[in-house]
Amino acid sequence: MINIKKSFDNFFKSIEESSPNLKKTLRDISPLTFFLNIKGHQDIYITINGENSYINFNENIYDFEIKASLIDLLKILATGKINKNIIFGNTEIAIVLFNALYKSDIDLIYLIDKYFGNLPAIFTYAIVKRLYSSNEIYQDVKYREIRKQLRDISIRIDRLEAYNSQ
Repeated sequence: MINIKKSFDNFFKSIEESSPNLKKTLRDISPLTFFLNIKGHQDIYITINGENSYINFNENIYDFEIKASLIDLLKILATGKINKNIIFGNTEIAIVLFNALYKSDIDLIYLIDKYFGNLPAIFTYAIVKRLYSSNEIYQDVKYREIRKQLRDISIRIDRLEAYNSQ
């Protein structure tokens, strides 16, 4: 059985390790508790309180609620812009938390390497470098082509891993 609390603690510590500024910023704004109400998923209560940060699935008192679909949350991650209509409760604390996370410069490549392995991290690095190294704005067709190539590479990696495990 998977221990969700321990997994969250490990993931949270990894995020703090990947961004030296984040740990200090979170300590400055803690304690805070927020409620993730993701459409179609179990309610999640997250408490950030220094070294005692944890996740809970039972109803708890919270500072703010984020009520959105998974697609809405992925859009926030991709764009860095939050729609204030999905936040209920103390929106000021929510905005401070989002800004702290967005400006913390979390090393995404480090996290991908740690949890998914070297190859996905290398591919992510190459794609990020390609997208951000040029001042050229990619049109929708080029963006789709890159995503298609990434999916193809991912499928090939999965096949290789399955072949090697036999």
